[in-house]
Amino acid sequence: MHNRTLLLIHLIMLNVLLTACSTTTPPTNPTPTEIVFVCEHGNVKSLMAATYFNDLAQARNLSYRAISRGIAPDSDSVPTPIIAKLNTDGFDVSSYSPKKVALTDLSSAAHIILIGTVFPTTTSETQAKSETWTDVPPASVDYSAARDSIKAHIESLIDKLEANKLH
Repeated sequence: MHNRTLLLIHLIMLNVLLTACSTTTPPTNPTPTEIVFVCEHGNVKSLMAATYFNDLAQARNLSYRAISRGIAPDSDSVPTPIIAKLNTDGFDVSSYSPKKVALTDLSSAAHIILIGTVFPTTTSETQAKSETWTDVPPASVDYSAARDSIKAHIESLIDKLEANKLH
């Protein structure tokens, strides 16, 4: 009887151990890595870039999220013609309100894209994870050319992120 009890105890312990070892923790969704797009006012070029970036990153199932910021926002809304054009492209930005770029935006960003602007001051950390796009024309003058330029840059950026070639 004593041997049967020990054997039963060992079997129960073995079952508990096997169950514990085979239990897997469900995968958690990682916090999206942030990309910061910065233009002068934060309500046209950087907004377009963040909008197109988020759409393509989601389509490619990447855990990146973009935000739009401005060096010197001069409005609390998006210009009406830009709202209309982005709406035509399938995006509703009518409730967007531009925000001034903050140090916390930059320090938490995985990558920073300056579109037609420069930082008033930079740090080595900011410089190491930023790039500048100087060839994007004004969307208020030629929306299609601005959109096409931004989309080409976004495609390239997403490709680099997919290949993990950025910092």
